[in-house]
Amino acid sequence: MTRGILRAAVSNLCLILVLSLGVHAYGDPGKDLFDKQCSGCHTVGGGDSGGPDLKGVTDRRAEEWLEAIIIEPDKMTKDQARVDLIKKYGYEMPNLGIGHDDALKIIAWLRSSGGGGAAAGAQPAAPAAKPVETVVTPELVAQGRALFTGSKSFANGGAPCAACHPFRAPGVSGGNMATDLSDHYEGMGEQGLRGILKSLKFPVMKKMYENRPLTEEEITAIVAFSKDAAAQKRGGGPFDIFPIAGVSFFVFCLAVLILYKRRTR
Repeated sequence: MTRGILRAAVSNLCLILVLSLGVHAYGDPGKDLFDKQCSGCHTVGGGDSGGPDLKGVTDRRAEEWLEAIIIEPDKMTKDQARVDLIKKYGYEMPNLGIGHDDALKIIAWLRSSGGGGAAAGAQPAAPAAKPVETVVTPELVAQGRALFTGSKSFANGGAPCAACHPFRAPGVSGGNMATDLSDHYEGMGEQGLRGILKSLKFPVMKKMYENRPLTEEEITAIVAFSKDAAAQKRGGGPFDIFPIAGVSFFVFCLAVLILYKRRTR
């Protein structure tokens, strides 16, 4: 009996050593999965992007909750933490089809590399460099508008954004099949929007763009278009609240009322 327990212990120790050597030799499968599936919207220590920064997440959330949100977030409809995240970031985390074993690998990497209390001897993940903000130019805005509306095709043949998404901007009309993108830039900022456009992991978009990713130049142009539209909203004056036609009509009515009162005196 004792000999059998000893053999099992030795076998487990050998397995741990083999796995450890494998991680060092071939990379960490959890990190590889994170880079492929999660990094489009999340950073670890680089700040919020399309979704929250995951630094310390394994200290803030239970492992069961993390498993659920990675594997089938679409089934957590009544979870208050998920509801709060949707309110904050403006969209639901998509179901990426990640299995249970892969979810555990991602969580283990997060725990050991900055997502939570680091394992003994583990090097914490280096914080990401501050990303460079896009400089908006009229040429970039025009290019982004053309790509969004479909007057210019994406290089890899993807459908234009306006085929499904509405966007409130002069001269732009869109479909009503998907989320209104008019306020997404204000909600998630440039890096969040970039993350969404890079990953395109939402169920319908995933199928449409699976082999038709946007190029970096196209992403930059759409970001510039969205950023410019947000700036136009913020920079508006009182005539954004009362359109010029409405103000003119109000002045006309006021003048008529003054003339009427003078005549009736």
